[in-house]
Amino acid sequence: MTKLKIDYSEARDWYVTGDKEKEGYSYPSLPEIAREFNYSLSTLRKKAANEGWLTQRKERLKLKEVISMRKDFMGKAVKLSNVCFNAITAAEFLINKVNEEQNEIQNGTKTYDIHLATKQIWTLKQAVNLIEKSQETLDIIERGEMSPLSNIGYI
Repeated sequence: MTKLKIDYSEARDWYVTGDKEKEGYSYPSLPEIAREFNYSLSTLRKKAANEGWLTQRKERLKLKEVISMRKDFMGKAVKLSNVCFNAITAAEFLINKVNEEQNEIQNGTKTYDIHLATKQIWTLKQAVNLIEKSQETLDIIERGEMSPLSNIGYI
């Protein structure tokens, strides 16, 4: 008489992947699975140990965590890129305003004095610094040197 071979694939899948219907994924214990499928707990434990169910579950949870972390990071990288582009646009606006003032001085509609020159120099220096930092940050993101584990505390 041939023994009936039990298919543990559904039990294994439930143990490894968890219950998707429950909020936040619920991961059952082996005794819960044994009760649900009416399996012998000792046989189920041996089967799980031999096939490495716990290792598979841990790898899956670790992968889900990495994927979640990368999604969060990519959202932050996109936001950071937008901030950099906005900073470059703001710097260009400041440079254009200084150019407009210079044109007004050349046309004689605005008087030149040392305070205005100092303000313009300071504004141009800040604008250039803003562009350089933004471009440097964009380059780092583009080259992939900034990762989810990078320290981006200077933002």
